[in-house]
Amino acid sequence: MHLFNPRSVVAQSIMPSYEWLFEFKENPAKNDVVVSMPPQFLNGRTGKVVATKKALQLLAYIKSLKQAALPDGEKPFEFLYEKEENTVDLVSAGGKSEVDGKALYSANCQSCHQENGEGLKGAFPPLKGSAIVNGDNLELYVDIIMNGYDAHPEYGVMAAVGTNMEFDENIVAAIINYERTSWGNTGKKVTTQEISKIMDFVKLKAASK
Repeated sequence: MHLFNPRSVVAQSIMPSYEWLFEFKENPAKNDVVVSMPPQFLNGRTGKVVATKKALQLLAYIKSLKQAALPDGEKPFEFLYEKEENTVDLVSAGGKSEVDGKALYSANCQSCHQENGEGLKGAFPPLKGSAIVNGDNLELYVDIIMNGYDAHPEYGVMAAVGTNMEFDENIVAAIINYERTSWGNTGKKVTTQEISKIMDFVKLKAASK
């Protein structure tokens, strides 16, 4: 369903079109998110429909939610929230198996930070060249993955992806190592042992808030 105009899916819908979440641009920028719209719903206007920062923030928030328990005790549609199969994919490296960091990134991070690690301007920060990704503050890095982040007003709030998806130290280490060795990043690779110790502290920190 397009937030811009749900009637593009169901003609009889009385749901508002939320046009204030989108704008028209004749020449969208490279990082703009263009929404495909049938011509009959453009009302004669020209250009491309582009999602605003508020639309992208709303989408990120909705994606972070999970279905609450239903009043009659019936289980919600749990299949909507199952972990991607590739979050536990293993690859052979040096005679041993490791969690596939690229697959994990693709399943859990790429929709916001993009395949190229450059994020989306005004919505999601870049990981390419990030001081946090390449830096030595592993506690902050792990805390962001597990508990989310809201330190920059120019970007949307990051949900607690790691906690919501029940990441363990193997998954977190694999994601960090993939991000630190991609897009020209030069951060030092980490071990699961390092991350395990930090995760215990981060969980206690989150619980005390």
